[in-house]
Amino acid sequence: MGRLFYVAPEEADKGEVLLDEGESRHALSVLRLKKGEGLKLFDGKGHVFHGEALGVKEKRLWVRIRSRSENPPSSASAAVTLAASVVKPERMDFLIQKSCELGVGSIEPLLTERTVVRLSRERWEAKLRHWQGIAMEACKQCGLSVIPEIRPARDYDVFLASVSPYPLILIPTLAVKGRSLYEAIKGSKPDKVLCLIGPEGDFTKREADLAVSHGAVPVSLGPLVMRSETAAVYLVSALSFYYREVRGR
Repeated sequence: MGRLFYVAPEEADKGEVLLDEGESRHALSVLRLKKGEGLKLFDGKGHVFHGEALGVKEKRLWVRIRSRSENPPSSASAAVTLAASVVKPERMDFLIQKSCELGVGSIEPLLTERTVVRLSRERWEAKLRHWQGIAMEACKQCGLSVIPEIRPARDYDVFLASVSPYPLILIPTLAVKGRSLYEAIKGSKPDKVLCLIGPEGDFTKREADLAVSHGAVPVSLGPLVMRSETAAVYLVSALSFYYREVRGR
């Protein structure tokens, strides 16, 4: 699909739009788009728009939208919700970026017993905006038209108590005995999967037991000890391959 430019859903139906300052700067200064050239836009909701550059207006790129198409995720792949303990900033950024590039449906940042990042309410709000920006850039980079929803960080116990039923919940952990990932997913084809990723140092046994009481299946990701962000990328990649390439055939 190539590079996408974001346009707010409420703006996309107007026929002509001005890209925001950041998008305009990239289009004009980096890609050097000229009047009359075509470009693709998306609204983060699965809609892709084919547009034409009309020129510069108020130092922003002025675009006429020519057509619209739907670009939903492949039905061969289960929708994955990644509920991950908040880790150190650069590692959390990596986790979000790569998970979005791999096509997760949503991300739930969790505060667990061993979470080391503790912020004020205002700083959590700023952190959420930062993560949402990373998600958008990841989608633009790899051509995904749906931006995964990233929800505000919340307490692990509160999340589990309020989560809606999932046909499959996986929790990679060494805190309790688990089965291999392949054994846990072999033959299954759920429409959605919840993946619980712990902090550095893993979930506590109490947290793992609580997840199991909510239907989670403890799994092993092999003999290597992985960082949280590595475990998240490994698990999402494995699920994407299995449900898209193996079960999707």
